[in-house]
Amino acid sequence: MGVFLESWLSEVVAVLLVTVAALYAWFSHRYTYWSKRGVPQAKPQIPFGNLRKSFLGQKRLEFILQDIYRQFRGERYVGIYGFTKPMLVLIDPDLIRMVLVKDFDSFRNRGVPFNEQEPLNHNLFFIGGNKWKRLRTKLTPTFTSGKLKMMCQTMQDCGREMVEVLGDSASRGEVVEMREVSARYATDIIASVAFGVECNCQRNPEAEFRQWGRKVFEPSLKSKIAQIMYDFVPLLAKALGVAGGTEEVSQFFRNMVRETVEYREKNNVTRNDFMHLLIQLKNRGFVDDDKLNGLMDSSKDVDNWKLSMDDVAAQAFVFFLAGFETSSTTMSFALYELALNPDVQKRLQEEVDATMKKNDGQLTYEAISEMPYLDKVVSETLRMFPPGALLGRKCTSRYQFPNNEVTVEEGTPIFVPVYALHHDAEYFPQPERFDPERFSEQNKAGRNPYVYLPFGEGPRNCIGMRLGLLQTKIGLAYLMSKFEVQRCEQTIVPMKFSTVSQVIMPVSGVQLRLAMRK
Repeated sequence: MGVFLESWLSEVVAVLLVTVAALYAWFSHRYTYWSKRGVPQAKPQIPFGNLRKSFLGQKRLEFILQDIYRQFRGERYVGIYGFTKPMLVLIDPDLIRMVLVKDFDSFRNRGVPFNEQEPLNHNLFFIGGNKWKRLRTKLTPTFTSGKLKMMCQTMQDCGREMVEVLGDSASRGEVVEMREVSARYATDIIASVAFGVECNCQRNPEAEFRQWGRKVFEPSLKSKIAQIMYDFVPLLAKALGVAGGTEEVSQFFRNMVRETVEYREKNNVTRNDFMHLLIQLKNRGFVDDDKLNGLMDSSKDVDNWKLSMDDVAAQAFVFFLAGFETSSTTMSFALYELALNPDVQKRLQEEVDATMKKNDGQLTYEAISEMPYLDKVVSETLRMFPPGALLGRKCTSRYQFPNNEVTVEEGTPIFVPVYALHHDAEYFPQPERFDPERFSEQNKAGRNPYVYLPFGEGPRNCIGMRLGLLQTKIGLAYLMSKFEVQRCEQTIVPMKFSTVSQVIMPVSGVQLRLAMRK
């Protein structure tokens, strides 16, 4: 019996050794994909490729790519692996321009796998191909200057409300978590202009809309596993119908949109908001005044395609995600840097004071556009803390880079390491120093435009960029008109970032002392 058991164990061990050796050989072969094509590649680790720390939640992917970017700074691109999937990271700004703009048709999809069974995922961010093109064409007229002016009054109201709510805390010189303040301000704006809901969460932090908004961004083990599966084994994830743990959130937002639309249509209610524009696209297939003014070419819109109710919900939802998260994080990071740089804060306050005096205390759309230093402050904040710190594209047709360089096969993911570009000392000397003058007209003119990409570039850039900037600027201007933000013992310097959040955000908020201006 002992001899039999010993023989059996020996066979098991032999099989395991052969299996391990075979797997090692298979991975080693897969990890020669780029080197065989003459592409410099970062050294992968079995079985994670170059993404081990990201997979284990130890380091953000943007920072992993920054390390690789610095290691291969003299190259035009570098090959990496996500498990065994070959991916290409672009380093040369000229190649970045080709992928994002010049040869966009070969890279028109983001390549972000998603659960197609979830209706809210069929939004402008995720979808690709012809459906994306049609939808982008439909939604573009909703972000004209005229539409932004239409929504500006709501933003001003929310800005004044924020100042009133914070008055008592400032008069007592309290330490305030500015990340939460910014989030409530952004939530009130997005709830109003995207969903037509007055949630007033600046005075009621536990308002229902705010609670559901928090759940969208709460990282969970289930959502992390779902994301990994859709990233690296999408066929299996789709076959299993893997959900990301956001089913209740989806139901809440879809019900809210349906009830809002039905109420407005039944009672003939119109409002100057994004939801009104979406309802026009649902019922008519175009935005009324743009059609009447000839801004849409009917010959190119012959199918008169209309949005379904789920399409409306999906676009309103992604509008919430993009408008809420990017604006609130940018605003809180700007306040953080203003507290650390009081000379910058003082100069911004002087500009705000002069602008408000000139415009009878109002921060209108035109008034905000007349504040160049505010624009510089926000631009520098977006450089240091870009919400979209990594741009992804997927090669949709076989493509060869110029001068007979590497040929990229269809389906290959392409990464633009925005965070690394924004912190490259060649383009931005002393990149960790907050200096709004980097964005003077003279400095911008002397810099390659494709090294600063906070909203992406090309046909697939952020459609709501101007609205997000306007929302952020109005919030900052109102705060600077009344308060000073100051560094305190609870302020974390240098900033520490969450390793699991969807976008770059502080690991424990932004704690600043708030004081009334003298």
